[in-house]
Amino acid sequence: MFNQAVVGQKRITERLERMAQSATLPHALLFTGPEGTGKTAAALEMARSLYCDQGNEGCCEDCRGCRKTAGLNHPDMTLLFPLSRQSSPELERETLVRIAEDPYGYPLPADHATHSIGQIRTLQKQFAYGAFEGGWRVAVIMHADRMRVEAANALLKTLEEPPSRSLLILTASAQDALLPTIVSRCQWVVFSPVSIDDAARMLSNGPGIDAEAAMSIARTCGGNLRRAREMVDHEVDGLQDRGYRFLAALLWDEDPRIHAALEKLAADRDEALQLIGGAETWLRDVLLLHHGDPGSVTHGGRVDDIRRLSRALGLEGVRRTAEKIESLREMNRRNVNLYVGLVSLWQEVRSVAN
Repeated sequence: MFNQAVVGQKRITERLERMAQSATLPHALLFTGPEGTGKTAAALEMARSLYCDQGNEGCCEDCRGCRKTAGLNHPDMTLLFPLSRQSSPELERETLVRIAEDPYGYPLPADHATHSIGQIRTLQKQFAYGAFEGGWRVAVIMHADRMRVEAANALLKTLEEPPSRSLLILTASAQDALLPTIVSRCQWVVFSPVSIDDAARMLSNGPGIDAEAAMSIARTCGGNLRRAREMVDHEVDGLQDRGYRFLAALLWDEDPRIHAALEKLAADRDEALQLIGGAETWLRDVLLLHHGDPGSVTHGGRVDDIRRLSRALGLEGVRRTAEKIESLREMNRRNVNLYVGLVSLWQEVRSVAN
């Protein structure tokens, strides 16, 4: 079932199930949204569902078709991943298997990895031959925004004249990361950050983490399950403390020191996003304490620190800071200069501080 392979995203999984059962399945789908929201998991489940012998409501995992697609051994299903020039066929195969085994935690493409014109031309030949087993021919192009211009232009030919019973699924961070001509030929599926409850539920089902720690990480990860799983490997209390010290620095550090710290932080996007996620849990605790719900705060042992932030920011300051943090996340998704965004957050915090 789609809802077993994809964490949360109920509206999307229900839509994909309807598509898989439809006689008029679109020839091309574009899955967009932030990292760690389930685009890859959904794309693989959508592709695999078309080969399941038990119907099109997702994968039963027991039939011949599901077993073949689980190991990426079905001749009619292709998975494309951006490659660097140094990638060997063995490394490529190993990467693809890891993606199939763990669509939320596979290694991301190297900085200079791309989809080459050669990959797309090979895909076109496969689609031209049709399906070996007489069913669907499906390809998932992950991180499609990594296509070279010539590769993207080549893909257009297949999108303009798709073979019958064929499906292309592209994943990308945002629609505007692709050529408009490609976007216009796809049906869009837009993924939102995973909810706190869904993220906490996924983490709680894993080994070595209790419900309280799972909820704390879920509140901090910003709806990114990849980041949430990485945070499980770090000491939670330390992460929470860094979130407080980040807010405190924005509020009270001297200007030259905070400039230098933000410049250094901007060089590590993952660390920056973790810190602003940690800061959000403290802002949430300020609101909970203000509304008389101290039992629900994440940092229950540090009520004095929560009150200190409350006095410094006030409710309006908390609201504006939280909005600025969300704006900063959007800037990151669009690859806007992170240092500029962090300085803007700092200036906003200082402007609302009491």
